[in-house]
Amino acid sequence: MIRAEGLAKRYGEIVALESVDLDVRKNEIFGVLGSNGAGKSTLLKILAGLSRPTSGRGSVGGHDVVDDGLAAKRITGFLPEFPTLPEKLTGWELMQLLAQLREIPDEEATKRVSRLARRLDLAELDRLIGTYSKGMRQKLSLIAALFHQPQVLLMDEPTSGLDPRLSRVVKDVVGQARETATVLVATHSSHLAEQICDRIAILDQGAIVAIGNVPELLSRTGAKDVEEAFIRTVEGIVDPVGVSIPALEANGGHAEHKSAHR
Repeated sequence: MIRAEGLAKRYGEIVALESVDLDVRKNEIFGVLGSNGAGKSTLLKILAGLSRPTSGRGSVGGHDVVDDGLAAKRITGFLPEFPTLPEKLTGWELMQLLAQLREIPDEEATKRVSRLARRLDLAELDRLIGTYSKGMRQKLSLIAALFHQPQVLLMDEPTSGLDPRLSRVVKDVVGQARETATVLVATHSSHLAEQICDRIAILDQGAIVAIGNVPELLSRTGAKDVEEAFIRTVEGIVDPVGVSIPALEANGGHAEHKSAHR
């Protein structure tokens, strides 16, 4: 449903993504776990059609995100980490504008937005967006990403900066979205990835260095949780194919790190 084949992005001498291959299955929640600057946002922006790859190709629902970008965008919902919203519009006005762009009839759009607003406890749709808090903006952006009922949902740090209660609601909404959509979540939160994702790819310095479901990642790294599996992987305590390497060598019991991707 979501594919990346040799996807790369360079900014001059800076490599943001390096030959990324992904194949996300229909109705799967797939996590891309990486530190800040690992290339997660770049990957999602390319798949959302907001940035062109330097090489390789990406597709959603069988539509190439460059050559068939409009068709790809029609079936995609995108939640950026830092949404840019028109502050002089109310929440309702923004939703009405998006409904017109998506060619969703007014009555149907109102039903969908109202249902999602109740689910997310966003009662302030009549207020100017410029008065919204961080949490309210995140809720509105999530509604904007979901209300057209996308087949593919791309989410960049969906719980970043949210309080625990709202984070729980967002996680529940993501879990429900898989009933009709394939979800790709980019996050630096190993806890979030472990909680909601069917499979996880670990991205480090623009390259995927490990991929699998939680039990597979734990087994390959000898870790007790995804956080430890992530640390062991990016620090080179496992090799690129996931074969465990002893964390402690005989030289005084210190870890000798072997690069997982260089």
